[in-house]
Amino acid sequence: MSVQPFAVQAASGKKIWCALSGHGFGHWGQMAPLLRQLIRHLPDLAIHVTGALPSQVIADMLGHPFTHDPVNRDVGLVQSDPLVVDLSATRDSLRALHQDWSGKVADERQRMADWGADLILGNVPYLSIQAGAELGIPSVALTSLTWDRVMAAYFPAGDAEINAWCDTMRQAYGRASLALRATPALPDHPFPEAVEIPPVSTFGVNRRAELRWQLQIDRSDTRPLVMVSFGGIPAERLPVAALRARRDFHWLIDRKFDHGDHACHLHPVQSVKRWPFADLSASVDLIVSKPGYGMAITAAAHGLPFAYVRRGIFPDEEPILSWCDRHNRIAEIDREAFEAGRFAEKLHELLARPAPPRPAIDGAEVGARILLERYLG
Repeated sequence: MSVQPFAVQAASGKKIWCALSGHGFGHWGQMAPLLRQLIRHLPDLAIHVTGALPSQVIADMLGHPFTHDPVNRDVGLVQSDPLVVDLSATRDSLRALHQDWSGKVADERQRMADWGADLILGNVPYLSIQAGAELGIPSVALTSLTWDRVMAAYFPAGDAEINAWCDTMRQAYGRASLALRATPALPDHPFPEAVEIPPVSTFGVNRRAELRWQLQIDRSDTRPLVMVSFGGIPAERLPVAALRARRDFHWLIDRKFDHGDHACHLHPVQSVKRWPFADLSASVDLIVSKPGYGMAITAAAHGLPFAYVRRGIFPDEEPILSWCDRHNRIAEIDREAFEAGRFAEKLHELLARPAPPRPAIDGAEVGARILLERYLG
């Protein structure tokens, strides 16, 4: 599937096959800044994106021609909600993916060969890395986690079916030419060669005054603007009704509003038309989210306090939170308090804390330099 007007078939120049896990927007959130840095040096770079991600989201964050195949090459975790994992559906999806595994790898290998890729860049579907390696194309993983570690955290250690699939994942990751491990990453990994790079994030433009004007917040109204967003997996259980009673903040909520949800201090993200999400994130006073890589690093990049609700046992939460505790103002909201909307006092405490120095978040530049020197120069 080609996307217009963003589709291109370059007659010359380098060609990157960009494979994404279809698990929210976080994998693209790491990949897009790296690709933008590569485009600065290779303006005729041809990019083919694979993965179940909306084409418009790709276009908004890339700003460069691309083609898109939206068929997912990965499972990740199946989630009914940003905080709820459906283990039964995850198992069913993994079983379907691994049926005729060699046939699926062969199909992917053929697609890559037909397109003529010079580099496979994955975040981090192991099928694509395996296929690229079998073709002899350099296959690089950009990632802070691997799916074998995630599955091992969620399923029992003695689960023979899951263990067999995890072995396949590790074997495929072991075929990667290189891994660019974006800080903060899980402490161990299956890659034969890995380079630790600084955190990766998309920097937005602080348009605070413009955002408050667009939300019809009066200039004399100094209440902080808090964004409540849990990323690319739709959230239906955000406590909109409870936040109606908390008038000490303005709330920018990433959920479609139902009839009766609207109030002068409640604002749906969807009402802010055609803003880059990075600009939106940079223009609020505080972020409430889950401790996933994208939102946590974005908050630190912009010096914004970060309040989080844990997802349970997702294994990358601990390294992310440990890093954030050193570089940002953070606080945990327990699940029950969040769902009841009882967390405003914690936000006031966060805002009162002194902000630490902002960390260096230049992993995209560092990673692009490595790729240019090794594979694209």
